[in-house]
Amino acid sequence: MEKQTQDIVVGSLLGDGWLEALSPRSGTSIYRLKYDDRSLAFLRWMRQALSELEPSDVKAKPKYTQHFFYTRARVDIGELRNIFYPNEGRKRVPENIGTLLTNPLSLAIWYQDDGTLDRRSKYHWNARIATYCFPEEDCVHLKSVLRDNFGIEVSVCRNRMRGKVSYELYVLSKSMERFVAMLSPYIHRVFAYKILRLPMAREQSASRSGKTETPSVTRIHWA
Repeated sequence: MEKQTQDIVVGSLLGDGWLEALSPRSGTSIYRLKYDDRSLAFLRWMRQALSELEPSDVKAKPKYTQHFFYTRARVDIGELRNIFYPNEGRKRVPENIGTLLTNPLSLAIWYQDDGTLDRRSKYHWNARIATYCFPEEDCVHLKSVLRDNFGIEVSVCRNRMRGKVSYELYVLSKSMERFVAMLSPYIHRVFAYKILRLPMAREQSASRSGKTETPSVTRIHWA
């Protein structure tokens, strides 16, 4: 598997992508990805980007407003299955995620799946990444990797809903400029709303000078 293909798959597996159970005879697995029809353009882009894995056509899921595709069974996908689903159990953050999550492209794929832009006031624009399927120790591991590999500081936030505890990563304000600049070149137009933000520093400066500025739109490089 080529490096860029693996980077995309790793980012997706941290998010909405999943791998079928390992074939005990061949050691192969199949990568699958499904999105709501509102994200169909991104799903098609993902299929094209993963052409090395010989994906199926994009198919509609009967009775649902969803589409999906899947790849051919491959040994290298099986190797990813082994580390993301240890002992064929639930999905976990691999112990070696620090060597896998090194490309901003991976981070962007993950954020487009599970990220939201938290806008509470004029100057409060912070990113969150839902990590609900991962236990706290995995989230703490991801926190360290984001700091060490990307220079992005996050906190691990604990949530409780209907008696169930889950976690999410919250990008600290001091890292937001770096986070946005790093991910912007990789954000698909479908998810442009997840990276749009007011130019806070310039707007604050303009406010002090008595001038006003309109919100800027982060340039999207992917069609």
